[in-house]
Amino acid sequence: MKVGGCSFSFGPSQLDAAAGILKELGFGTIDLGVCLGNTQVDPFEAARNPEVVATRVSRVLDQFQLEPGECFVLDFGQPINHPYPSVRRETRELFKPLVRFSKLVGCSSMMLLPGITHESLGWQTSYRLAVEALRSLVEIAADGGVPLNVEPCEPSVIQTPDAAASICHDVCGLGLTLDYSHFVDQGYSHAEIEKLHPFAKHFHARQATKGKRVETVDKGTIDFRRIVSRLKSDRYEGIVAVEYVECDITRQCQVDVWSETPRMKAELEWLIAQ
Repeated sequence: MKVGGCSFSFGPSQLDAAAGILKELGFGTIDLGVCLGNTQVDPFEAARNPEVVATRVSRVLDQFQLEPGECFVLDFGQPINHPYPSVRRETRELFKPLVRFSKLVGCSSMMLLPGITHESLGWQTSYRLAVEALRSLVEIAADGGVPLNVEPCEPSVIQTPDAAASICHDVCGLGLTLDYSHFVDQGYSHAEIEKLHPFAKHFHARQATKGKRVETVDKGTIDFRRIVSRLKSDRYEGIVAVEYVECDITRQCQVDVWSETPRMKAELEWLIAQ
């Protein structure tokens, strides 16, 4: 089990600057932000020129001796379960070369958002569209040699533990990037979230509490001792990536990414070493 960092934690910056920060904090593994907004690699550029962009990214990772973790994609500006078939088709067309990029960089997995509940369609139809889209995307990812995960989050079509488990049953080969904070802030218990561990191929770590998605390490209610103990018993050998992110939600919660990131890293490393 490894503790990793995220290139997108500390606000908009070039990849070399983000990699330098993570290296200075003692991280050896980096989740690579490849999505629109507060990240280091533009997904459209990487899809258009996967070899060129992968070479550039790999050069930076080699410079800072960082191992690539998950390719953090989210989407291409539209939910993967968009009601229009043409938009879903465009996602598939962009995703294939992005898988090529991820493979060339050496990422351990790719992560997408699972789609949203469209008010005009309702949850059931929105969920069905997400399943259909993900079946195609999982196949593309598998053909390219990089496993695909989705992150259960709010708002999304799988913002409950039951829905997150269901989509893994309905989409063969799909994994989860599991972040307890997205469930704890809704009031779900650890026992309810733990049933997702068999599907979890990657983990995000930050503190939260009921009603507050981001909290400081000392005030949060997520029991990382319990989580790490469970991961050890499960023989989990993947990455737990510290994911405090400089963004509106974190600022609204009055949490400082620069101080909480090393604290979370230290706690996880201490628990893993026990």
